[in-house]
Amino acid sequence: MRRRDKERTELDILSDLMDMKHELDPDTGEWIISNAEGLSHLEAVERYTERTNRLNAVASVYQRANRIITGEDISVEVITDKDMDTNARSNGKDIQLNSLLIEELTDESLLSLNGVNYHELAHVMFSPRQGSNLGIYVRDNKLFRALSILEENRAEQLLITKYPAVRPYLEASLYTYLLADNSRNWGKFFHLITGRTYLPLELRQAIADKAVKEYGLEIVSEVHACIHEYRTLVFPRDFDKAKELAHRLAQLVGLDNEQTNKLGEGVGEGACDLPSKGRPASSKDQEELQGNSPKAKLEKVSESKPKTNNSTDTTAGNNESITLDKPEIDPDIAPNEEDSKIADQLNKRMEAIKNESDVKRDIQNTRKAILESDVAKGSIRKHGKIEEIEPKDTAISIAKRFAMELERLVRNNDPAWLSRARSGKLNISRTMNPDVNAIAEAFDQWDIGNEATDIEAVILTDSSGSMGGLMKSVCESTWIIKRGIESINGSVTVYSFDDDTELLYESSDRAKPRIMKYVWSAGGTNPIKGLIEADRVLSASKKSIKILFIVTDGDWFKEDECDNLVKSMGDKGVLTSVVFIGDYKDYKNLLDNAKNGDNGATQRLKQLRHKAQVFHAVSNTKDLLGVAITLVKSTLKKGK
Repeated sequence: MRRRDKERTELDILSDLMDMKHELDPDTGEWIISNAEGLSHLEAVERYTERTNRLNAVASVYQRANRIITGEDISVEVITDKDMDTNARSNGKDIQLNSLLIEELTDESLLSLNGVNYHELAHVMFSPRQGSNLGIYVRDNKLFRALSILEENRAEQLLITKYPAVRPYLEASLYTYLLADNSRNWGKFFHLITGRTYLPLELRQAIADKAVKEYGLEIVSEVHACIHEYRTLVFPRDFDKAKELAHRLAQLVGLDNEQTNKLGEGVGEGACDLPSKGRPASSKDQEELQGNSPKAKLEKVSESKPKTNNSTDTTAGNNESITLDKPEIDPDIAPNEEDSKIADQLNKRMEAIKNESDVKRDIQNTRKAILESDVAKGSIRKHGKIEEIEPKDTAISIAKRFAMELERLVRNNDPAWLSRARSGKLNISRTMNPDVNAIAEAFDQWDIGNEATDIEAVILTDSSGSMGGLMKSVCESTWIIKRGIESINGSVTVYSFDDDTELLYESSDRAKPRIMKYVWSAGGTNPIKGLIEADRVLSASKKSIKILFIVTDGDWFKEDECDNLVKSMGDKGVLTSVVFIGDYKDYKNLLDNAKNGDNGATQRLKQLRHKAQVFHAVSNTKDLLGVAITLVKSTLKKGK
C-alpha cells in the first residue's frame, strides 16, 4: 500500500550535520555552531545516532522473528528514502520497512508495523516470482499492476490460514491506512478491501456501497469477481487462470504503462513488482491451506439487496457474501454522518484490537526487544574516571533508614488478614467476648494487598562543573537511593551527565554496603542523552512502578527540550522526581519571595522543577528521607 505522509526523516537530520551555521557570540567572542533548529553539531550527531540505532534495533527484532516464522534467511532493513511511496517492500528475500512508520514506539505504530511486516512476509512466503512463467507473462504484457492488486488478497489469506494470530495486525494496518483518508473517499479502496475477508462484513459492505456509487455496479462487480476467484488459486497449477484474471482486471485499472485511475489507488510503483528472489511455498502447501481456509469460499454477487438489520458489528471478519447493488440511501442519515459513523466504528475496533490480551503482550514484548537490543543502547559508555570511596557514617545510617522505610511499605502492601474488621470472616473466639460493643470487631477481613510494588528506577546525577564541592553529596544521594530501592528487589540504573552522559551503575551492578562510586565535576550541563536513555530503559521495563530520579543543581543546557522529555515520561506513567541539591539558602530565599508574590522567583522555582511531578530541595543527605516518603505516597500506596 502506498505511504501517505512525508515527514522529517533521519536524512533531513543528517543534512543538518552538513549545513551548520557559524555565528560569533558578541558577548563571549566564541564561535557558536548550530543548525536550523538551534542544535549544536554534537547534539545533531547525537540525535541522528540515537534514531539510527533505534531503527537498526527495529530491523534486527523483525528480522529475527521473520527467520523463525519462515525458516529462511530473511533480512529486514529500515530505510529512509523520500521517494519510497510505500510502507514497505520486499524482493522475496529482503524486506525493507519505511522509517516513517517508526517515529515513535507507540502501541499504534507497533501494531501497524507488525501488520506491514506480516503483509510483506505473506508475499515472501506465497507470491509467485518474477522469473516464473506467470511473472514473465505479466511483465511482457504489462500486467504487474493488475496482478499486484489480485495477489495482495491471496497472499494475506494464505498467511492468516497458516498463522491465525497475525490477523489482528493485518486488520489494524488496514485501518491505519483507511483512517488516514477521509471516510467519504473510501470507495476508491474497494479493490484493497473486498478480498480481505478477515475484515468485518459491515466495513466491506459499506465500502462496496461507496464503490458502486462512484464507479457503477458493472465495474465493481467485475473487480469483485476477479479478486475473489483469484483468492482461491494455487500456483503454479493455476497460472493460466491467473493470467486470464489479470487481463480482465487490467481493463479496469489500466496496464503498467497507463496512468493509474482512482480504482487502482493504493498500489505504488514498488508494490507492482513481484518478488525476484527466494521461492514461494509449494503447490501442495498452498493447496492444503486453501482447502483448510473457510474464508477461501467465493463471495457471491447478488442482484438484489436483502433486507438488513441495523447491526453495526465490526468485531470480526466472516465469509458471508457482500451484496453488490446500487446502495440504498437512508433519507434520515446525511452522507457525512454516515461516513463519520463508519470511521467511529473503525476507531472502536482499533481500540478493541489494542486491548486484546495476546496483542497487548506481543506489542509489549516487541517494544522491549527493540529497546533492550544492544543496537538500541546507542553510544552511552561506562564512566572512565570513577573512584570508589566509603560514604560518611551519616550517609550509611540514612541509607539503612531509607531501606527500612521502603521495606515497611512493601510489607504493608503484602496480602494479609486484617483483624477486628466490621465485615469478613467471623472470628469465633472473638464472638465470645461478653462486651456487646465488641460485635463490630468480630470479623477478620482478607486484604489482597497491592501487588504493584516492583520498582524500575533510573537516576541521573549532575556532574557538571557547577556542582563543584557538592559532588560528594550528589554521589552519596545517588548511592542512598540505589541502595534503598535495591533492598526491596528494585532495579536501578545510574547515569552521570555533564557535556556528555556516561554510565555509573548498570541495573545488575548492585550498590555495595560501604562503597560508593564517586566522580569529579567538570564541563557543561546537558542531560539530553541521559533522558533519552532513561526513557528507553523505563519503557522497556515490565515492572509496575517506574521512577526517574534526577539529582541536580537545576540549570541545564537546552532546558525546554529536556523538560519536555521529563514531562513525556511522566505522561507515560513514570514518576518523575527532581532532587535539587544546589545552594539551599538561595532556594529558601526564592521560596520566601515566591510566597510574597514575586513572579520572578515563582518562575525560577518552576524552572528548577523541570516539569517533574515531584520536587525536593535538600541541604544534606538526611533530607533524602523526604524523597522516600514521597516515593511511598506516590507509588507504593497508589494501588491500595
